[in-house]
Amino acid sequence: MNILLSSICLETGTDIQLALYYLKGYLLKHPPSRASGRLPALRSCDISICTFTEDISVSSIARHIARQKPHIVGFSCYVWNIEKTLFVCRSLKELDADILIVLGGPEAAPRAEDILNTEPAVDIVVRGEGERVFRDCVAAAASGRGLCRTGSPRGLSRIPGISWRQDGRVRSNPAQRQDLNPAAVPSPYLSGLIDLDSKDIVDVPLETVRGCACRCAYCYYHKNFPRVRFFPLRRVEKELALILFHRPREVYLMDATFNAYPARAKKILRLFLRHNRGSNLHVELKAELLDEEMVSLLAAARANNIEIGIQSTNIRTLRAVGRPFNKERFRQGIRLLNTYGLLYEIQLIDALPYQKYDDLKRSLDWLYSLEPVKVVIFPLSLLPGTTLRRDAGEYGIAYGKKAPYHAYQSNAMSLTEVARVERLRFAMERLYDSRVFQKTLYA
Repeated sequence: MNILLSSICLETGTDIQLALYYLKGYLLKHPPSRASGRLPALRSCDISICTFTEDISVSSIARHIARQKPHIVGFSCYVWNIEKTLFVCRSLKELDADILIVLGGPEAAPRAEDILNTEPAVDIVVRGEGERVFRDCVAAAASGRGLCRTGSPRGLSRIPGISWRQDGRVRSNPAQRQDLNPAAVPSPYLSGLIDLDSKDIVDVPLETVRGCACRCAYCYYHKNFPRVRFFPLRRVEKELALILFHRPREVYLMDATFNAYPARAKKILRLFLRHNRGSNLHVELKAELLDEEMVSLLAAARANNIEIGIQSTNIRTLRAVGRPFNKERFRQGIRLLNTYGLLYEIQLIDALPYQKYDDLKRSLDWLYSLEPVKVVIFPLSLLPGTTLRRDAGEYGIAYGKKAPYHAYQSNAMSLTEVARVERLRFAMERLYDSRVFQKTLYA
């Protein structure tokens, strides 16, 4: 059986799509089986990974995939690639109607039934973690039990965590009963699936936890996991040692809030320092959880790409989106980052509940009083699966119906004011982020 895993990447496409390598590694370590015994073992060459940059045309992507003659194609779907991915699925089915197309990822899972009802080219959508479920879908397709009238493999009704079609009707099986133990998912690096010598690799991502301790109303990073699960620190150290030996420009620790568990974060930073040979570090963290020890470790680890999501300083807004905030501890954290000369970006979101244009300006005034390196305002995206999308009507939030689902007005911020935010962004980039006027501003 020939399996092809794919995703459409942002910008240069040099980033490593970890999700695809997790799927491949799990298929190789835990081969598909059936009730009557194990299926023929899959070889690494039976599972190919093809990623594409966003500038490549739909027809070119579809033709490239079809030429590999896959039996199953799995797409990893995100807000930046879902629309183009669906076009590719349609073109691919036109080229080869027998290909089984499976979608997964944070953009597909919450929209599973909607996608299957509107996109006949898609056969299966995986909801939740994909490794074990995708393996079971491969087993159903390879078991030789034949196909349903829709072309979907028989046996899908027994696989938890998928939506699919039977006799032209969309069916959603019960959710997966338990979370996957991260230790059961082979490391794409330690298993040799990723060639770290590749000249196309610039930034190397690494996941040390799955899930998120927060349940922010605008975010789907938690993916409805009931708890945060940790990759073993011994494995994390082995991965860091291998990655850093190859001296990538930057290592991106993908955890939603890297310092949510400060003691563990400090251990990982010390591991990074032990093995680093000149690479930079990229993390997302909460300024309120910083202390001098952690900031000194971040500085030693060359953490020159730090993202800090504050979203708003309006207490009513923060309460509505479930975002805790301690203003004084935030101030102390930013002061420490400035003292150690670290580069960071503070992030706001525009049309959140109860946030007026004047509230946004007040947030900026306060943040700029802290002499930050950079402040950005992101447009609010009403992502599928989030509580804010579900409750958008309560706050009068109107948004685009296709990705990236940007909000264009709310009860607190008019259409005209949301447009003014775009001009404000432009001024921030040109006047502050360029540092042209910072010396004058803080003189």
